[in-house]
Amino acid sequence: MNAIRLLTLTAALGLSAAAAAEETKSTKATAEPTHEKLTAVKVQGKNGHGIQTLCADSQGRVLALVAASRYFDSTVKNTASEVRVLSPDGKQVESWTVPFHAQSLNVGPDGTVFVAGDGKVARFDRAGKELGQIELPHIAEQLKDKEGMRKKAEEQIKLQKDSFEQARKQFTAQKEKLEKKKPEDLTATEKKQLEQFKMILKSYEEQGDYYAKMTVDSVVSGIVSRLKVINGIAVSEKDLFLVCGESKGYGYAIWRMTHDFQDAKQVKGGVGGCCGQMDIQVAGTDFLLAENTNYKFARYDRDGKALGAWGKGMMVAPGKECPPDCFGGCCNPMNLRVNKAGDVLTAESEGVIKRFSAKGEFLGTVAKVALTGGCKNVAVAMTPDADRVYFCDQPNSQVIILAKKGEKKAVGGN
Repeated sequence: MNAIRLLTLTAALGLSAAAAAEETKSTKATAEPTHEKLTAVKVQGKNGHGIQTLCADSQGRVLALVAASRYFDSTVKNTASEVRVLSPDGKQVESWTVPFHAQSLNVGPDGTVFVAGDGKVARFDRAGKELGQIELPHIAEQLKDKEGMRKKAEEQIKLQKDSFEQARKQFTAQKEKLEKKKPEDLTATEKKQLEQFKMILKSYEEQGDYYAKMTVDSVVSGIVSRLKVINGIAVSEKDLFLVCGESKGYGYAIWRMTHDFQDAKQVKGGVGGCCGQMDIQVAGTDFLLAENTNYKFARYDRDGKALGAWGKGMMVAPGKECPPDCFGGCCNPMNLRVNKAGDVLTAESEGVIKRFSAKGEFLGTVAKVALTGGCKNVAVAMTPDADRVYFCDQPNSQVIILAKKGEKKAVGGN
């Protein structure tokens, strides 16, 4: 899928150029973070598993999901996960086992903890007692349709190969057009473009073998894995929302059901997400999505009707910072969270947390944390009063605790 990734980045460069032309209204004051790192708490699970995501409950406790990565070796069976509960100061106060490979978790308004993954969802009380578990019916039903799945795999192979070949021909044509010119007649921009086209086509040559070896069985296996991964889960007073991959293509679907796992219904499909990430949270009865391929976060009612989308992206030169009211990188924001006041906190893979109003107005930068690795789950959560903010450092398997500037008290951790 690197070829598709290249096309996405090419389109993003065009978007960035347009965004760069806009005059930003950001000020130095809004760029100054309101919170700073207080400590980092290492969370290491059994078998070397690390933290995958986190959330916070109404008491300000951190719930960290410790599990194998979302896309681990599928031949490994019955991989259990853990929930570690930390106090606002970072001390472990509870822990319990989740009897399946979990990929997401969240807390309901009444304190019930919902954990999902591997095509399943379970709920627990505050102390970790399991209250129920189910194999998600809409996923189980799709997995039974083996003939239909193979047909979708065949269609997917054709679509990918056609898209790959079309893109290769377009870049080849552009390269050949420039090569027909005499070297001395090329402008500086054209010379750079020619080198870029050569690099892109070289990567296409390396990917050609991948597409040549693609089989129906391998694509079916990929479809099954995508269906069973639960990328995000969110809980309102009435509803439980789940994000999972669609059986056709690389988009995501949003499903809604009751807290006791009844009345499953798809309310939205065709949602784009980068690098296997699609975060969902609730605001009242509505749900919000971190639409990282569009440099926006969006709000929908419980039936999937669009209510608005906010944000803008900008690509900047290496070593330069993106304006504070813009989302930088290739695909941000990755994660979000809504605080008690209704403000939306967004998190970016590069370690930046920003705050927006419920109407999408940029209110300021919350924090900047040094993180390693590329696109990833950077879950963010906070205490009810928002004095402390929790950030998921997935590569280093730790919870970063941030406090409002001026708080000097040391807490447990590193």
